[in-house]
Amino acid sequence: MKHKTWSASASWSASTSMIRVLGLIVLGGLFLAARPVPAQIECPLPAGVMPPADPRVTAQQVENGSATLMDFALAVREHNSEISRLESSSELLAYLGCRSRQEGSPYRSGSTYLVLLTPEGRISVHTQNMALSGRQLNPSIYGAILEAVGIDPVRLADPAAAVAAFTAAAAGKGGAVDLPEIPGASGYAFVYLSPSFRIPLLMLAGFNLNESHMAQEEIDYGDPAVAARDVVDRETLKAFVREAGDYFVALQESGDLAATAKARIALRDSNGPWRHGSVYLYILYTEANVILFHGAFPDRFELRPLTPTIRDVVTGEFILPKVIDAAKSNPEGGFVEYYFDDPSDATDSADIPKVGYARMFTGTLQRPDGSAVPLSYIIGSGFSASGF
Repeated sequence: MKHKTWSASASWSASTSMIRVLGLIVLGGLFLAARPVPAQIECPLPAGVMPPADPRVTAQQVENGSATLMDFALAVREHNSEISRLESSSELLAYLGCRSRQEGSPYRSGSTYLVLLTPEGRISVHTQNMALSGRQLNPSIYGAILEAVGIDPVRLADPAAAVAAFTAAAAGKGGAVDLPEIPGASGYAFVYLSPSFRIPLLMLAGFNLNESHMAQEEIDYGDPAVAARDVVDRETLKAFVREAGDYFVALQESGDLAATAKARIALRDSNGPWRHGSVYLYILYTEANVILFHGAFPDRFELRPLTPTIRDVVTGEFILPKVIDAAKSNPEGGFVEYYFDDPSDATDSADIPKVGYARMFTGTLQRPDGSAVPLSYIIGSGFSASGF
């Protein structure tokens, strides 16, 4: 069966405010808390928290053949709706978010896992590989997904019709997608409408989405005077972070609905100017209290709440509060020293001191109605201090 190709960037023109709200739902943890963690880390239940029952159909049942992807997908949607109606604590949401990304949990087993897409067809949360976050799906694949859930891609040219189409699709049961000519582009798609926020979210189950399924698009990397490969001391580190902050905030203020996604692509690319060896960037979104971006370990840190987890191996103190305090210490930001064994660098050890630099960056997002939304980020990086 032939499917129409569809350019998401040309067809989806919903309001900036709707896209930003959708982003906050994902970033703030309101969709299963969407909290990435390494598969090997357990998800301990916080003290005093009573977890809800598991979904009535699990990923394991799909893997062993006792349930279908449709059974699992609709059970997850039903489960999400039940949780959304609860007065859930942040601790419970964090626990559920951890579980949703944990191999062997009811939400993820083998090739059965969940992927959340934005209305324009970008990957927002990939529970198996967060490094794909921000990437645009191949238009042919996304067009087939839309048709499977009962949405005519042509209707998305009109914002009001697009919202109506997604809302109507949320009342349906979704549909199977099978593109035999594209390995891995098969599974089940459905639309989930949050009872609390009335925002439609497109979810996938059973797809094996990887780099080969992504669209090729032009990304503006900027042209920093000091790139990651140039960082050798405090002066160059500070200049590098300043360049990154100016680049990121300018993208946010550009009016491009996909600005954050495109920035995540550019900042993560090891062939670009923003990442080199053990020098990479991280971005903390203070408005939503989450780690918006992590250049080296997205599965471990990205979209997690700003909760300290890593300690200085010498002092025993948490590193994250020291970074935040340094960023807020003055308008120019500040430096922080700590001891940490960087797993991305085989030559590194906890005996080598690290120098970090973090700074607050602010901006303003103009809404279509003329109102303004303040933006506030902490952006930082670091290098090994051995030899300096």
